[in-house]
Amino acid sequence: FQQNGQGDKADSWVARGENKSIAPSELEQALGEERIGWLMKETGMSRDELLQGLSQNLPQLVDQLTPEGRLPNDDEARRW
Repeated sequence: FQQNGQGDKADSWVARGENKSIAPSELEQALGEERIGWLMKETGMSRDELLQGLSQNLPQLVDQLTPEGRLPNDDEARRW
């Protein structure tokens, strides 16, 4: 996300406070063709379904996985 111009949005999901939304087209830019193709294959979803679903759910999911306003360390992640 940082390398593809969407770092401020991803940072808002990790940090405490309001989560910035992200449009499907912005996710497409941030993820790139290779990751989108892999996710489509893994999920069986169409491109539009995948990007729309991620757009709606990814900010809240990342926010819930980072309640302390930071990424979990290895020990914390293993416990999940």
